[in-house]
Order: sequence, then C-alpha cells, then structure tokens
Amino acid sequence: MTKYKTINPTTLDEALETLNGCNVMPIAGGTDLLVKFYEVYGKSLPKLVVLDGLIPLHEIKTENDRISLGPLVTFSEIENSPELRKAAPQLVQAASVAGSVQIRNRATIGGNIANGSPSGDLIPPLYVLNAELELSSVNGRRSIPIDKFFKGPGITVLEKNELITSISFDKTFENGFFLRLATRKALAISKVSVAANYSMQNGTITNVRIALGAVAPTVIRAPRTEEYLSGKELNDNVLSTAAKLIKEEAKPISDIRSIADYRREMVGVLLKRGLNGIPQSE
Repeated sequence: MTKYKTINPTTLDEALETLNGCNVMPIAGGTDLLVKFYEVYGKSLPKLVVLDGLIPLHEIKTENDRISLGPLVTFSEIENSPELRKAAPQLVQAASVAGSVQIRNRATIGGNIANGSPSGDLIPPLYVLNAELELSSVNGRRSIPIDKFFKGPGITVLEKNELITSISFDKTFENGFFLRLATRKALAISKVSVAANYSMQNGTITNVRIALGAVAPTVIRAPRTEEYLSGKELNDNVLSTAAKLIKEEAKPISDIRSIADYRREMVGVLLKRGLNGIPQSE
C-alpha cells in the first residue's frame, strides 16, 4: 500500500510557504480529495500539506454583524452551531443532510468549496447568502464573491499556491431553506438542489435569492424567478408560475446520477415544496 508523504504546518504562514513549492497539495478533511487521489495523480503523488494544525482556520466568528467561518469548520460544526441556525438556516440544513455522520465529522466547508463540484451541498446556500471568500498566498490576500469563484465543473480561480482562509457573509434577520434530491437520504451526491433566502413582510415575500445546484456547469442563481416572486403573496398560482420559470432557468445535463428532464422537473418541485413550507406570518 502506498504511503502518503505529509507536511504538517502549525501556522498559516508556514502552510502558505509550503504551498509555494512544487508537487504539494493541501488537504483538510480529505473526504473529496482522497476518493479521487489516484485517479487524478496516478503514481506521481504529491506531498500532502495537512491543514488540521491551523487552529484559527477552525473558528466560527461574528464581528460587526458579519459571520466568518474558517475553511476547516466541519459540516457537523455548522450543523450544530446555534449562531448559524439563526443566521444561515439554509447552510445548516445543507450540512445536516450531506454524507453520513462520519463524513460530516471530517468534511470541511473549505474543501467543499475548493472541490468545485456543482453538486456541492454547501455552495447553493452560500450563493444566496452572498458569501465572500478570502484567498491567501505568500503574495498576499484577495477577496472574491463566491459566484465568481467557479469557472466550470471542478474548475475554480484558486491558484495552486493559494488557500481559502475565510468564508464570510452578513448576519441578517432574513430566513431561508435548502432542499435536495439524491438516490438515498444519506451517502449520496445530490441530483438537484435548491437554496433560498428571503424575508416575509405583511404576507408577501421580499429580498428573494435562489440558487440551484447540480443543474448547470456551476451552481447558478435564478434571477427571473427571484424577480417574479418578489413582492408576491404565495398562493397556488404564484407557486405554479415560479416553478415553471425556474425549470426554464435550469440547464441540466444527463449523467450517471440522473437525466436532464428529471432534474429540470425536480427543480420546480423542490422550489414549490420550499415555498409551501414558509409560514405566512414569518
């Protein structure tokens, strides 16, 4: 059995210096990377830069009404965070249905983002939260909106010597939901997912933001559906029209997990299901 060669930095500066070298690969929880490691690298295995020792990157912080998550925060920590349950319910819901208990205890928010999969469960919630990523290297730091981070399936703007060092978004009094469909309730990749953020005022829905996962080369927003819903009362006619619009905005493909027509239809079903669950007095 091949043994991985590892480097174990204890500070961020040390980690960034190491990543500035050749033939190295950062690893957080490893639930995505190790599955495809040999497929990607074959026999030319890079050294793994193990990030577990970077304690500041494990933190969830609130400063000046803005929440910041370190990239090493696990799905389980998101799921069990009282602060995130109030400020980002759609993110908590997404974390709670991913993988299994064992996977959620290892998988990290930074790894889920950096993997660049359009089916990554935490990404649609971060889209509707208008999250911002901090990317760091020995050359400095830069900030980028999450919807500018992805270029295609598994392709991001992250440079080889960069790490995601923070994921942040404004703390608001708005609400939201996340729903997905997969082959099983656990240990399955999403076939389609829908995340939303919204406010309810006098029986009408406002500040609507909707993101779709696994129905395009990257996670996408649904601007036509958002615009249509804004200021509406959520009656049956409105829900049906919104479901029709969002199916038109989805751009799915057929692959080993599902066919395009099913994914497109289920986008509408999930949106209606999520909107139907909103209390009118919320």
